[in-house]
Amino acid sequence: MKKLTLSAVALLVFVVLVFQGVSFVQERSLRQRLIAEQQVIEKPVVERPASRSSSTATSAAASVSDLRRDAVNWDVPFTSQAPFGVWDELHGEACEEASVLMVMRYFAGKKIASPDDADSALQHLVAANTALGFAVDDTAAEIITLLRSEDPSLSAVLLKNPSIDDLKSVLSKGSLVIVPAAGQQLGNPYFRRPGPRYHMLVLRGYTKDGYAITNDPGTKNGEQYAYRWEVLLNAIHDWNGGEVESGEKVVIVVSR
Repeated sequence: MKKLTLSAVALLVFVVLVFQGVSFVQERSLRQRLIAEQQVIEKPVVERPASRSSSTATSAAASVSDLRRDAVNWDVPFTSQAPFGVWDELHGEACEEASVLMVMRYFAGKKIASPDDADSALQHLVAANTALGFAVDDTAAEIITLLRSEDPSLSAVLLKNPSIDDLKSVLSKGSLVIVPAAGQQLGNPYFRRPGPRYHMLVLRGYTKDGYAITNDPGTKNGEQYAYRWEVLLNAIHDWNGGEVESGEKVVIVVSR
């Protein structure tokens, strides 16, 4: 009787695992299908925010038209924060620099040519970040300082408490969005468990069907990784001295 019970439990566990695996495959397949339906746009029409002198904007979306695209997917070059798959101390903490690199290359009209190219640029940005006196984990405001230091032609402003409509508006007009997040709330199955406490990624577009399209440097599978809007917005939090889950909901809107 005991053997029969153990066998039944093992069978139940197997069925649950199979069901979870099928569900994950179906969800990933749906995300990829939705992304594939969206055109990758190579040449955006970019408008500067109304004020470039301030690093804070209560609503960066106020400077854009209410008319927005049904779907957007800007052609943003991708790199993992660990281009060679080596997750040492430097690369394990380089999501901020990887996000900055992808945004800078996009607005410069340049690709990320190779893992060597990506790693060299990441190490430069890590050194530049250190030279500015910032810690390993950067706040959104510190990322703006780094961006302006590396490319003064870029406009970067904070958007507080963004809504889905706000983010669609700025993306529709050609901006990109750098998102600081409580990484474990993203639930990305490709993250090393339990996922990063603090994370940063690039929002590059959105689908017609409720997904935000990102370049997520926290995984080699992060190019055009789609999150449900609700998941992404829930996870948005600034560094907040390490108390990330109670950090302010703020993103960085970048344009040229």
